[in-house]
Amino acid sequence: MLSEKKRLWKKLVWLHHSNAWIFLFLAVTGIILYLPLLRPVLTVVRVWIRDVHIIMGFLSFLVVVLYTPAFKKHMKQLGKKLNQKVNVYLVLFILAGLFSTGFILTYHRQFPAGWNSAALFLHDLFTWAGIPYVLYHAVSRSKWGKRFRKQKENDLPYLIEKENPVINRRKFVQIAGGSVLFLVAAPFIVKLVKPGFVPWTFTGSQNDNQMLPKPKAGYPLKGGGGDGRFRPYTVTTIPSFTAENWSFTIDGLVERPITYTWNQFLELPRKVQVSDFHCVTGWSVNHVTWEGIPLQEFLDLVGVREEATYVKLYSGDGVYTDSLTLDQAAMEDIMVALLIDGEPINQDYGGPVRLIVPKMYAYKSVKWLTRVELIAEDHVGYWEQRGYSKDAWI
Repeated sequence: MLSEKKRLWKKLVWLHHSNAWIFLFLAVTGIILYLPLLRPVLTVVRVWIRDVHIIMGFLSFLVVVLYTPAFKKHMKQLGKKLNQKVNVYLVLFILAGLFSTGFILTYHRQFPAGWNSAALFLHDLFTWAGIPYVLYHAVSRSKWGKRFRKQKENDLPYLIEKENPVINRRKFVQIAGGSVLFLVAAPFIVKLVKPGFVPWTFTGSQNDNQMLPKPKAGYPLKGGGGDGRFRPYTVTTIPSFTAENWSFTIDGLVERPITYTWNQFLELPRKVQVSDFHCVTGWSVNHVTWEGIPLQEFLDLVGVREEATYVKLYSGDGVYTDSLTLDQAAMEDIMVALLIDGEPINQDYGGPVRLIVPKMYAYKSVKWLTRVELIAEDHVGYWEQRGYSKDAWI
């Protein structure tokens, strides 16, 4: 018959190992979901990975709930082992941060956009700070780490000088391991945190498009500039355009199909609007000033036939498509935009021309827009085919 102390210890070991493996899985899947380079490769399974990531997050929360009744006894058992107590509190703090922010991101439709943006930033921060700490903890507490520390060594520490600090083998391993993990993680953490404190500008992004002449803002900057940080996503390599190979077509079930060259497109009268931009992954950029042509004006120009019920939208990447109903397309704030905050839309953000659908999540705002087709039957868009909701309303 096991004593109560041994039963408690066995339970703690099981909970510890279970959550460690779950955390490892969450870290790997989270990084896969985060890295833009993997998006084109994993588009088919990306939604599935996200769903499994969420399920494992709830499972990790369940493990912590199971630990809660044993918390006081665990603290008592640790006694005066301050380092181990601090470790428990730190791990619980990281997990609490990940759970709370992950919950907001999972049920983002139930929270204000500002909460979602803050939750995404903090979720990333807890991840990049937590992974190196947990790895360090796992290595230092593993059987290999313990065996390495328990190798024969003099009971008396070796002192270089009497007034210098004592550094034994165990402390050296901890410092060295922690330093290596910090050096590995530091660039990612700096890259993540810096944009949160430095004003974001649109001129610093990649732009290999050669669209000459460049469009010039025809209106004052109404919104004062976007508040937030865009995260450029793509399902293929980012396409490049020139004024010679770019065109914009409206065709399908219309009376007067039309195709514009770049120079012709620049001659069209434009309007300006200020709207917020929300991604389904949680981030937002508020008060963005867009300049372009309302989509409804193009539809009025070409004459929509009676049998047309949907608008199909084509990206210039040759892969991405989506659709809107005619009623949705008639909303006055849906715009075919070519300027953002008074500057040409860069390649990273969908330029030279992209669609803006402010009242829906950004997967409806097709980037590198080159064609609008009027169709009779509904078209299931790229991300909807892979699990995203047809209901994209914010």
